Amino acid sequence: MDIETSIEQVAGILVREGLAFETADDGRGYRMIFDSAAVFIGFSPWKDGTVITLSSPILQGIDEDSPGAAAALNMINGLNTNSFFTKFTFVDGALIVEYDLLADRLQADELMNALSVVATSAEVLDDELVDRIGGKPYVTLLEERESSGEDD
Repeated sequence: MDIETSIEQVAGILVREGLAFETADDGRGYRMIFDSAAVFIGFSPWKDGTVITLSSPILQGIDEDSPGAAAALNMINGLNTNSFFTKFTFVDGALIVEYDLLADRLQADELMNALSVVATSAEVLDDELVDRIGGKPYVTLLEERESSGEDD
């Protein structure tokens, strides 16, 4: 399935499920807010099809030279080992959870399950880990940007 068709299919599923979402400026991705977390849906070419990636920055703004960053890096293997379907990474001071889906033959239930897993992981872990590794949840940073007049 090509990327444009995948983008339209995912939007259709989100609309049918009654989920509020924002479309990226380039029209090639979506963002949804769930309490203190945000889930982003992106699309990438892969072989003859498309990969749909759902991701959420659990905590951002973690000082990469801090003990918190070291703790985040040390816990990633455990998070990945104990989680089905998701992968956790630490990139540019952010602890991120991701879930990849093949767009070919995508079913609404499959997308909704992935969305639930990513959103729940971010929601639970941002509260559990903020004091241990530092950083801030997505919505906190978004509110700070909005109050200072910055774009997100």
